[in-house]
Amino acid sequence: MLRHAASVKAVSATRVLNSFAGTMDEKPSPDWLRSLPTRSEDVGYSPDELRTCEACGKPNAPNRPACLYCGAEFAGVSPRIEIRYVEDWENGHNLILVATGAADPAHASRIIGSTLGIDAAALSSLLSSGKSLPLARLESEEIATTVANALDELAIATRLVSDETLAVGTPHVRLRGLTFREDELTMALFNSDETAIIHRGELALFVTGVIHESRTEATEKRKRGATKTLSESHTSHDQPFIDIYSRHDPVGWRIPSSGFDFSCLGEDKSLLAGENLERLAAKLARFAPAAKFVDDYLDVRPLLEHVWPSEHRREAFGFQRSGFARKDLSSLKTSSNLTQVNKYSRLQWQIL
Repeated sequence: MLRHAASVKAVSATRVLNSFAGTMDEKPSPDWLRSLPTRSEDVGYSPDELRTCEACGKPNAPNRPACLYCGAEFAGVSPRIEIRYVEDWENGHNLILVATGAADPAHASRIIGSTLGIDAAALSSLLSSGKSLPLARLESEEIATTVANALDELAIATRLVSDETLAVGTPHVRLRGLTFREDELTMALFNSDETAIIHRGELALFVTGVIHESRTEATEKRKRGATKTLSESHTSHDQPFIDIYSRHDPVGWRIPSSGFDFSCLGEDKSLLAGENLERLAAKLARFAPAAKFVDDYLDVRPLLEHVWPSEHRREAFGFQRSGFARKDLSSLKTSSNLTQVNKYSRLQWQIL
């Protein structure tokens, strides 16, 4: 029985070799492997294309700004832009799209996409949106300026705005109520008896958006290297809001849909917080018609994700007691777009 199985394997291997040689009946040439090309196309540069370093005499790739061996710089070669991922806790420098006059948007998208690591299709949508949106978040002002100069040669105008300028670590001042007067808006601060008064002419900007937060708790059982989910619960919460900015305050005030007294709407007040927020936004726009009103966050949110992604975190709590003499693994996943929406809201004040 074993001899029969071995003979079947030998016949199968012979047929595979014969199929590479040509037919099932022909014997393969002993040199058939040597005639195969080592690669389908040339890789790297030919000897004639290499650049010889004048300092050490060693060959280098023609696009290198400096010698690979001794570090001597080559004249006439523009420096390579090194782009790295900037961590959330770092002070990033954001390149904001201002306008584009590129003759060939598709060509510009390919060049920018390869430099900044952005998908060409997403970048094309961003360039054709006609809105001021972030193109990249870079580690230093020097690198951001270098990239901005390269984009300027493609007729793409940008503006540099740092995370520090957007006051990422400073929350908006939360409000609990409003009072409309003839030419003034009185704002009652949340959990405080203090108020702030803004003249109608000082109101510069209103921004609407939605804060989305989700939470997933899971309990898993691990046995013999396999993991099985025992239970999982998912909750999510959407909270619409209105941000108010004066001409001299880039931090702004925030009206949330919950915990706010909508008595300022008078007879227009509804039983639903979402409707009240929409009616309040319309009333603010009528009260200060000269102020800019931005309500496109949900439309541009997909275009923000590649530069200002939503925050996703996972916490593993290890083994937790889940019954008598039983312990299972538990974990928690959370996601939030709070930082993203705050940056977008304050960006609107910076580009007024």
